[in-house]
Amino acid sequence: MKNRLSNITTITLFTCAVMMAQGCARQISPGTYAAGAVGETSRTYAGTVVHARPVLVEDKEYLEQNGLGLIGGGLGGAYVGSHFGKGQGKDLATIGGAIAGATAGAFAEKALKSQNGMEYIVALHNGESHTVVQGTDPVLGVGQDVYLIISNKGRSRVIPR
Repeated sequence: MKNRLSNITTITLFTCAVMMAQGCARQISPGTYAAGAVGETSRTYAGTVVHARPVLVEDKEYLEQNGLGLIGGGLGGAYVGSHFGKGQGKDLATIGGAIAGATAGAFAEKALKSQNGMEYIVALHNGESHTVVQGTDPVLGVGQDVYLIISNKGRSRVIPR
């Protein structure tokens, strides 16, 4: 009974850690503003979407510098694996659990630091074109009239007109 409660506690803690890490992902929605952007003026241009395609947005700096998913998954997998088998079988279960956990942790970490996005090319009414990558909500279609908003710091977003 004590081992079972320990396993449940470990799984619960790991799940909570994954959910908290999900909250750390950068928001790429055009409807999300940083607090420092509130009250600033931005330039707004009328235009039309001439191309749209889905893209994957990854935070490569984080992925290259951080192996917490790999390490945490490996440790968790080894811990769970150590509760199976006896003697040499227990050792093999521990090693197998570590490998499976590390693999799962690495994939989970990458999934937490990547998001689906959309790339839009907007033809402005003044003849210029701009490309913007942003979140998937709202999805804009080719031919749709939009506003391109460009902040003083260069952050751009496309919203429906």
